[in-house]
Amino acid sequence: MSAVTLADEATRAEILAVEERRKQALLAVDLPALADLYDDSLVHTHAPGLTHDKAQLLEHVAARQAYKDMSRGELTIRLIGADVAIMTGRLVNRLGSPDGSERVVAGQVIQVLRRCEDGEWRFLSFQMTPDGEHVWTPTAAEAASLAEREQEEQS
Repeated sequence: MSAVTLADEATRAEILAVEERRKQALLAVDLPALADLYDDSLVHTHAPGLTHDKAQLLEHVAARQAYKDMSRGELTIRLIGADVAIMTGRLVNRLGSPDGSERVVAGQVIQVLRRCEDGEWRFLSFQMTPDGEHVWTPTAAEAASLAEREQEEQS
């Protein structure tokens, strides 16, 4: 059984570079680049719960051309063995809307990547949970995490 470990600096740099290419390809609506970055078995779940496979996501990106900007907070990258990575962290998307206005969708994201036979990392899965109402008083650990997020957003 493979252990779950934090990515070493070299692997972390590789995966962050893949994430940056994804960002640039979404902003530019570069479908060939996105097709190369996404595994054929991709499952991509958007913040409102809409789920796409690879072909559906590429069609969605081409038709909507919604991505105006995106930024990431601190990302944690864990490895299962040497060929599966789980990346978690904050994402803030600035998106166009059907009426021409813009909106911001922010939340926590889980992305799973795999190192393919050609040595390239590709995205297998994406799930965004948008920020929502907190109905419970935060625990001490949750309060610390929320304070860190506020500091990141003010930077």
